[in-house]
Amino acid sequence: MVATTKFACRILFVLLIVMAVFAPHASAQQKRKVIIDQDASGPGGTDMQAILALVNSPQTDVLGITVMTGDQWRDEEVAHTLRLLEIIGRTDIPVYSGATFPLVSGKEAIAQWEKQFGKVVYQGAWNRGKPVHGPWEIPPMPEGAPSTKAASEDAAHFLVRMVREYPHEITIYEGGPLTNLALAQTIDPDFASLAKELILMGG
Repeated sequence: MVATTKFACRILFVLLIVMAVFAPHASAQQKRKVIIDQDASGPGGTDMQAILALVNSPQTDVLGITVMTGDQWRDEEVAHTLRLLEIIGRTDIPVYSGATFPLVSGKEAIAQWEKQFGKVVYQGAWNRGKPVHGPWEIPPMPEGAPSTKAASEDAAHFLVRMVREYPHEITIYEGGPLTNLALAQTIDPDFASLAKELILMGG
């Protein structure tokens, strides 16, 4: 019952995100330029559902998907994203590898916190997975391994390049840790001000 309620809440949240992104511009003729910045754990689940909703909308032009470690390790998430785009026939959308590790926290910091305050049940990629594995391993994928590759440019530089190319036109949908955005802002202090808007999935 609790699991069903959690799943229903997640689905509702994804739908609310889609409504927030599209409702104000439902009548607009020009597609909204969107970058999806997502910890894209897979296969299936709400991360992939959010990507599908944005990619399949007739009101968006998804310029790219930038992936960072979150629920799973980055390389595994990149593989799931590439495979999803292959399955739906949208390999025209480039995928960019972002941050593998957080900028501040780490496994050691979590262990220290646990000594003081008690167990941290959810630790993202550090304790999620069947089996739990390291950052450079990609376990066998139920949906099959992708044949396509991620772009050679890293996520942060892609984000900066896009807001420079389309100043005040880019909507960034943020569905994961903010690491890629922090790195982009470090590279270019004007990054945030050149984006049109940030839509954040907070939890």
